[in-house]
Order: sequence, then structure tokens, then C-alpha cells
Amino acid sequence: MLIFFEILFIVLLASILLLIFKHDGFSTKNRFRRAKMEECWSGKERRRHPRFIQSLEISYSIAKKCLTDRLIGKTVDISEGGAKLFLDEKLPQGTSIILKILLPESNNVAEIAGDVVWTEDAPDVKEPSDKRFFYAGVRFSSMKEPFGKKFIDYIRSIAPSQES
Repeated sequence: MLIFFEILFIVLLASILLLIFKHDGFSTKNRFRRAKMEECWSGKERRRHPRFIQSLEISYSIAKKCLTDRLIGKTVDISEGGAKLFLDEKLPQGTSIILKILLPESNNVAEIAGDVVWTEDAPDVKEPSDKRFFYAGVRFSSMKEPFGKKFIDYIRSIAPSQES
């Protein structure tokens, strides 16, 4: 008989709690802030390192192919952790590449390994020959010294003039 009253008490308590939480005044919706997706995608910077618009000449090669630096492109924007590249070929997502970036004013070449994290057509670029161009987002994975530090110093030197 005691077990019957315990079960009845638990059911009654559960019913009361359910009614309380269904009532608008005690709703968890009003008590806890929900993350707003529109804030996440409103254009605010979500990267670890801020990007700066900077056009630098690059040469690159596919890391797993035994090719010399035959491919040419340029940066659209760049940061300490990655870059948006302008290329004349579409690199598949996940492609490992070796970038050689000529640092202005010093004639040093930074050699940087990276991975393509996204790629898309560059429809805003038109050429009379109807040649297609592409953008690719590259996340840097390693920098060959001694110019890796000089590359980071260069990126930090352009930061104040680009932020304002």
C-alpha cells in the first residue's frame, strides 16, 4: 500500500511541475537567453586572426605532387592564420598546398604550407577570353623559417593601417 502512495505522489508531483513549466510566467524560454544565429552570421569577424585586404603575388604548388612552383595567383585578403586567394584553377577542398609569398619591401619569400578549406567561382571577374577564375580559402598549417617570423611581422605591420 505504501508503494501505491509513493507512485501516486510522484505522478502528482510530475503533473504539477509540467503545469508550472507550461505556464508562460515560468517558461524556461523567458529565464535563459538563447543563442541567436543571426548574430553568428551577421558579418562579425569569427576568425581567430583578423584578415586584412592585401594583394600579394604568390606562387604555389600542390603539396603531394612533385611539381615546381608553376602556378601563380595572388591574395585577396590575408591574416596570420590564413588567406583568401585568387586563382585561375579550382582547388578541391582539403588540397594541401605550399605557398610562396613575396613580402613587399624586403624581397623575402615566405614559404607557408596550408590546406584549402573552401573554394568558389569568382563571378565578379570577367576576362575577354571567358577564362574562369576562382577564390580559395586557405588555412595555414606551418611556416618555413627564417621567413615565417618575418611574414608574421609583416602581417602585424599592416594591421593598424587596415583596421581603421
